[in-house]
Amino acid sequence: MPDVRSIPITLAFLCIACGTPEHDNHDVAAQVAADRITMAQVDARVRQTDPKIWQSLYEARNRALDFLVDESLLLAEAERQGIGRDSLVLREVVEVLPAIGDSAVADFYAQNQQLMDGQPIEVMAGRIREHLVANDHRRIWNDFLGGLREQSAVEIRLQPPRAILQVDDAEPSKGPADAPIVIVEYSDFECPFCARAQPAVAQVLKEYGDRVKLVFRDFPLPIHDNANMAAQAAACADEQDRYWDYHDVLFINYRALRPEDLPRYASALGLDTAAFEACLGSQRHAGGVETDLASGRVHGVTGTPAFFINGRMLSGSKPFSAFQELIEEELDRLDSSLL
Repeated sequence: MPDVRSIPITLAFLCIACGTPEHDNHDVAAQVAADRITMAQVDARVRQTDPKIWQSLYEARNRALDFLVDESLLLAEAERQGIGRDSLVLREVVEVLPAIGDSAVADFYAQNQQLMDGQPIEVMAGRIREHLVANDHRRIWNDFLGGLREQSAVEIRLQPPRAILQVDDAEPSKGPADAPIVIVEYSDFECPFCARAQPAVAQVLKEYGDRVKLVFRDFPLPIHDNANMAAQAAACADEQDRYWDYHDVLFINYRALRPEDLPRYASALGLDTAAFEACLGSQRHAGGVETDLASGRVHGVTGTPAFFINGRMLSGSKPFSAFQELIEEELDRLDSSLL
C-alpha cells in the first residue's frame, strides 16, 4: 500500500497572463458568422474590465482547490492506514478533542465581558462551551491537515491575479528601488479606514526593511470634500522634501483637513509656508492626483485603502498579519524561481 508521504500531488490549471486559470482556447463562447469568440477572450475581457470580479473568481477557485487538496490527502492517508476517510477524521480529530471544563468557560466569560451583553454566566455557559469546542475542533483539524500537507509533495499551481503597475521614480516612496516586494497603496487622507491602516503599513516597513518598497498613490473619494486638496497639499510638501512627515500629520488629523488647516500643518513642520501656500493655490499637482485616480480605477480600485503587493490586491484596512501572509508567499515564490 503506498505511503502518502511519498506521493507527489499536483493540481494544475492552465494559466494565462495574470495567472488566474482560464478555459482552453478551443472553448467557444459564441459564434458570430465565421468568427469564433473563445472563453479565453471572454476571460481576458473580464480581467480587464472587472478586476474585482476576477479576484473574486480566483478566491472561489482557491477555496475549492483547498477543499480538493485536503480531500485528496485525507483519502490517501485513510488508504495508507487501511480505514475509511470518515473513520480517519473521527480518530485523528473528533476523538482527540479536549473536554471543556467549567473553569475554561468561566475564564472566557471573565475575559470577554464586552461580548456577554450583560447576561450572567449561567445563561451564556452553553454558547461559550460551543464556541470553545468549535475553536479546538478548527485548530486540531488545521494541524492535522497541515501535517499531511507537510508530509506530502503538494504543488499548487493556481496563481492569483496580478495587476501590472508601472512605478515612477518620482512617486512618493519608501524603500530601495530593487526591493523584491513592491507595495502600491491607493489611499485617501480623509478616510478613517486609511488612517487605521497606517500602523500595519508602518509595521510592514519595520519588519521587512530593505525587502519592501512602498509607493503611495492618491485616491481621494468623492464623499470626502477635503481629500483631493489634502492630496495636493502633500505633493506641495514633497517639493520641500517633507512628503512623509506631512503624510503622517494628515492621517493623524484626518478629521480636520479643511483648507485653512493645511497651511497650519505645514507651518508646524517648519515648511516655508509662503512657498507652500503658493503651490497649493496654483493647484499644479491636481493633474497628478487625477493620474493616480485613473490608475486606481484601471486596476479595480473603488474604495480605500487598496494595496497591491507585487500586483496582488489587498483591499481594505487589514492587520499586519494579512500583509505578512501575502509578502511571505511572494518571497517564497521569488525564492523558488531562483532554484
